[in-house]
Amino acid sequence: MGASPARADVRLAGVSLSTQTVVLDGDAGCANRVKVTFKVHDPRNDEDELFGLSADITGPDGDIVDFVFPSQASRSGDYAYYTDWIMLCGSLDDPGTYRVHTELKWWDENYDDYVVERVDRFSVKRPTSLTYDATPEPVKKNSALTHRGVLKADPVSYGPKKGVKGAVLKFWFKADGAKTYVYKGQTTTGTGGKYSKKIKATRSGTWKVVYAGSGTRQPQTKYDAVKVK
Repeated sequence: MGASPARADVRLAGVSLSTQTVVLDGDAGCANRVKVTFKVHDPRNDEDELFGLSADITGPDGDIVDFVFPSQASRSGDYAYYTDWIMLCGSLDDPGTYRVHTELKWWDENYDDYVVERVDRFSVKRPTSLTYDATPEPVKKNSALTHRGVLKADPVSYGPKKGVKGAVLKFWFKADGAKTYVYKGQTTTGTGGKYSKKIKATRSGTWKVVYAGSGTRQPQTKYDAVKVK
């Protein structure tokens, strides 16, 4: 049997988020952080039609942290667009993966109800900072170039960023005139997030150090151009 008119008329055509990753400082207050847009196929556009659209937001621990009850923002042809904001608090909401569980429910002329559900995800990460300096500059050919700096991360609470110990940093080099970076080695941060790595310098070009981040921390990349004489 074919689908009933009610099923064909109303459907959840899509859910979009204004960002897939929120970088949230532990010192931040509560503010609108993620805009959610719901695209609904509803050709009847009947104001008297019984219709419900909502979403609950769950945090990394599975607890509900917010509810969304969107209102119609615009319409284009047979599609209506509903929007609302997910609110997050810097000192309360943990980093990790968040789930947006959307439920679209409607009733037909016989008061038979239909429900469509969908789950979307976004990440919350704590901000990091990375300093980087390659010395000496300029450096003699085939001499050791020392790469040093500090990696810090925001705590899941109030307070300044703190040094991250045990984080892996990778070094890459692109010679002048080259198109791609070449991997040159890695190191691990020590106490206070400090790092230092000696690598032989053979050509002038641009070095970069990369912190890949994690499920809870923001990634970072820093550059330093060095001339070899």
